Amino acid sequence: MIGGDNFVAAVDVGATKTAAVLLGVPSAWDTGSEPPQVLGAGLVPTEGVRNQAVTNIEAATASIRQAVREAEEMAGLEVRCVYASLSGTHVEVSCSNGVVAVSDPEVTEEDVDSVHDVARAIAIPPDKELIHAIPVDFSVDGRCGIQDPVGMAATRLETQVCVITAGTTVCQNLRKAVDRAGLVTDGLVLGSLATSEAVLTAQERQAGVALIQIGGGATEVIVFKDERLRLLASYPWGSGTVSNDIVKGLGVSSAAAEALKRKHGVARTASVDASETLQIPGPTPDRTREVSRELLAHIIEQRLDEILGLVYEELDERSLIDDLPAGAVLTGGGAMLEGTLELAQDVFNMPVRLGTPGAGLTGPVEAVRSPRYATAVGLALYGQRCELGRGPGMAGRTLARVTDWLRDFF
Repeated sequence: MIGGDNFVAAVDVGATKTAAVLLGVPSAWDTGSEPPQVLGAGLVPTEGVRNQAVTNIEAATASIRQAVREAEEMAGLEVRCVYASLSGTHVEVSCSNGVVAVSDPEVTEEDVDSVHDVARAIAIPPDKELIHAIPVDFSVDGRCGIQDPVGMAATRLETQVCVITAGTTVCQNLRKAVDRAGLVTDGLVLGSLATSEAVLTAQERQAGVALIQIGGGATEVIVFKDERLRLLASYPWGSGTVSNDIVKGLGVSSAAAEALKRKHGVARTASVDASETLQIPGPTPDRTREVSRELLAHIIEQRLDEILGLVYEELDERSLIDDLPAGAVLTGGGAMLEGTLELAQDVFNMPVRLGTPGAGLTGPVEAVRSPRYATAVGLALYGQRCELGRGPGMAGRTLARVTDWLRDFF
């Protein structure tokens, strides 16, 4: 258990904010699982991160330390180890296949482990680090689309694995920032995969759903169908790009642009009264000038429409649009802007909802019930499952193997 206590800690170091979450880990290993309990949460602005990578270790360290301290104070606990998220265009996805002969009359768990190991045995470039190897599909004697081959009669077992790698230096610098904050990194988890654990339901994963996370520095997309990962993509534009457009379009500072976006911004020009005006900073500190709120909305809508349009093109190119009966789920700080859901519905022509963490949690859930906490909550849920796998007794022994699969599934 982390730090000898029954809780798990997670920290999401984003481009604009750093979030920390503490979740309680059930102690009754052999008497059934307990609902995850929120113990603490912290949210602070991020410093020292650009393009989803640490560029100033001392500044990033300060953000991590402050966010974790807020969570510690709320929980009355001391954190020693954390699970941390990573994302960005340095993350690469590829596929690898594995094949093994089945020696027994039917497929065993050992066969599944073996074929998985074969599929993961690929050469990783020196500038990359293996983060996840996710099972996509199994084939038994040439029959594809098998979700769980254990117990099936077969002579040959094949699998396809989605291999996710990340930049070695990016991973090293993130670990250094965590280390200098006085913490130990228990594991690195791809942010969008962690987020999916916090905001998607099993029914949505089965039916077919697209999770679109609009962060400060990037927009990430992950698609599930039949409980399997079908697409993982990242675009280097997010809510920070929208703010930069406001800076250029209105001639204001970055701080003023962010304030305007948060207080008066909307993602649909049609929802704004054309006669409404805003007072914005002028050419000198003691002067202001007047602009139309419709202009602000137009700037925001144009950029968000472009970002969501790129996502639509990716889904359409992969022939996934018709495989999403559960629609799309928007999350991340950029999804909180008024009108974003309606804009997404227009772009995708499918149901769209806001992905907010908190379902199935107990304790002070309202502290984390915001898309800004989605990744941190997902990280903590991932960490909790790993901690359960280390528990004593029959439940711990059973969950130990499940934990190995979870490490790969994420």
